Amino acid sequence: MAYIGAGHTLDLQRRPPYTAVHDITGLPEPARLDRLRQLGEDYDLLLTAMDFPMAALARRAGLRVAVYDALTWYWPDLPAVVRDPSVLYLAQDFFGVRERVALETPSTGRAVVVAPLIAPGPPWRGGGGHVLVNLAGLHNPFWHPRETAAYARLMVAAVRAGTPAGLRVTVAASRLTAGELAGPAREPTGPTECGPGTTVGTYRRAEVLRLMSEAAYAFMTPGLGNVYDAAATGVPTVWLPPANNTQGLQSGLLHAHGCCDTRMDWAGLGHAVDYRAPEAVAMAGLAAAVRETGDDRRLRDLLTGLVTTASAALDGTVPGLAPALTDRFGHGGARDAAAEVVKWAARRGR
Repeated sequence: MAYIGAGHTLDLQRRPPYTAVHDITGLPEPARLDRLRQLGEDYDLLLTAMDFPMAALARRAGLRVAVYDALTWYWPDLPAVVRDPSVLYLAQDFFGVRERVALETPSTGRAVVVAPLIAPGPPWRGGGGHVLVNLAGLHNPFWHPRETAAYARLMVAAVRAGTPAGLRVTVAASRLTAGELAGPAREPTGPTECGPGTTVGTYRRAEVLRLMSEAAYAFMTPGLGNVYDAAATGVPTVWLPPANNTQGLQSGLLHAHGCCDTRMDWAGLGHAVDYRAPEAVAMAGLAAAVRETGDDRRLRDLLTGLVTTASAALDGTVPGLAPALTDRFGHGGARDAAAEVVKWAARRGR
């Protein structure tokens, strides 16, 4: 088993047991195609999670391809490569996914709906002494790092100001975002003070789940990872204003289907964003909302007021509503997806 990738994706591939890591950063498409053709002699297939251009390139190179897609519910149009009858398409279940797969893909057996790639976490116990702020999913190619940092500072300041004084605020963030919150020349991994009664750190997922299970409640960006972690633990959750277009749509779906405790949106701050607009347009709207809210004391106070109201509604004694997602869509999809890939590879032979 080997990994092939470019840019920041390589940062995530330090610990898995790969026999080799192939760095194609900066290679033009013809060179990438040649590299894939060479690797095709040594590997049975390419498995990718939503890197559709790489999947299409691998098919051109003659490799067999399996594609895992956590956002089947979202794409305005399914990428052409997943319609290729020779490609195994693994669609993670969510609202509307089964209906879409049945309608838009041929019945060849190559499209399979799998449960979310989560396992039940430690159950939420309530009564904890801290509020968790989880800022996962802030980085985006259509969002400059300064917007990432501005969003993080804005939300942490609002949560701290709107949280009862007796509760600590624990922030979980990426290494870069944690460094921005902790201050110049600091890259915290464990808890580091970043304000009165507030710490920030970068945590492994198991530790984040533990922090969720012990929190009084949580404020989280409404990315799919956070959504399913809330479902896995049952922590009562306030969904923060979205940091990208899919988060905005997911927050709306959770609310519409009764899986949302409470949520905040930029529209409540006078900056309605069209989350169905092209991604670049939506992200420009989000960046403007962050800048204008950060520059306007009245809007910052309004955001703090929204946090205060949400904190009062989540009293730390009633579990959250997100577990309804696992009741509906299941869990343990990683094992199911792996079994489908193995079965597909064995059926087709080398």
